[in-house]
Amino acid sequence: MTRWITLVSLLCVFALALMLAYANGAIVHLDYLVGSEQVHLSSALLGAAVVGWLLGLVSSFGVVWRLRRENRKLQRSIREAEAEIRNLRSLPFKHER
Repeated sequence: MTRWITLVSLLCVFALALMLAYANGAIVHLDYLVGSEQVHLSSALLGAAVVGWLLGLVSSFGVVWRLRRENRKLQRSIREAEAEIRNLRSLPFKHER
């Protein structure tokens, strides 16, 4: 069922993107650091969205790397604690009165 919901959602987003591209077909003058060019407004919007997505992806790599490193450290700590618990369970129990 979730596969169908995902497919219908993607089709709706694609149809919305096509309508946006059709509605924004005007030519705009795009100035950037090393030159300028005339492009369709929808292409400029798509380019800006892709560049923004890529910058977000690159900026998240540091956080993801730090969290994975912390996860490995915590997993190692869990293994050490479990080994210590196994060792303590094997010791004889002395009951003092």
